[in-house]
Parts: sequence; C-alpha cells; structure tokens
Amino acid sequence: MRGKIRSCAVLLVLVLSCQAGSWGQKGSPVMADRERERRSFAQNVVKAINAAEADYRKKHDGYANWDTLVGIGDFSSNGTKWAPADFPTVAHALYGSGAEIAPGWRLRLHLSNGEKAYDLLLEDVTDPKCGYAVMTDERGLIRQGRSIDCPQ
Repeated sequence: MRGKIRSCAVLLVLVLSCQAGSWGQKGSPVMADRERERRSFAQNVVKAINAAEADYRKKHDGYANWDTLVGIGDFSSNGTKWAPADFPTVAHALYGSGAEIAPGWRLRLHLSNGEKAYDLLLEDVTDPKCGYAVMTDERGLIRQGRSIDCPQ
C-alpha cells in the first residue's frame, strides 16, 4: 500500500512540476488567451476602420487617411462608434494619431488610385519576433499573418 501511495505522490509531483514549468510560457493557456484577445482586438479594429472608410466613401466619393478619420471624430481618445457590438474594447480604446494608433498597434494606411482604393496594415509592435499583423483593403476582406521566420 505504501508503495502505491509513494508512486501516486511521485506521479503527482511530476505532473505539477511539469504544469508549473509551462505556466506563463508560450503555448500555455494563459499566454494563448492573451494572444487570442490581442489578435481579436486587432481584427475588430480593422473591421471598424473598414466600416468608417465605407461611410466616408459614401459621403465624399473617396477614402480617408487616418488623420482625417481621427480629425472627424471617427476614432479618438474616447473610442469609436464603428466598433462591432460584440467587441466593446474596440469601442472604448484610446485611439490617436501618433506612431501607435492604439497602445501596442501601429497602422499603415495608404490611399491610392485618386483616393478610390486603400491598403491597410495593422502591426503588433509588442511582437517584434513574429510581426503579427492584420491587413485589408477597400474590398473589406481581412487577412492576418506573421513573419515567415516566426517559429511555429
């Protein structure tokens, strides 16, 4: 009986030490949730920008650059009205016109073809190794990607 108890105790210690060693590391449930939340935030910010651009185009027959969207109040330090209803953190994010449009996110928004087209890249500046980014254009199709050198 003591042998079984000792074996169970050793097994329990091994399981707990393996689990404790993985907490907070890449691939752990905590890190995966945080990463999933950040990526979902970025995807929903891009959806909001696409909605703002579609509205702007209806009114002005062309697309707007980021400074214009900020200037007309579509995105501000008070958030945005273009956020998807199921993702309130996008509605209340602190948007600005600096290097990062929201904390940890850098935007590249380029207009072309006489403001009849745009290309958008939203980069995660907290992920310099993998370079996670969300991309879209005037067609509204949203893509995501990362550096080809990023480990799987």
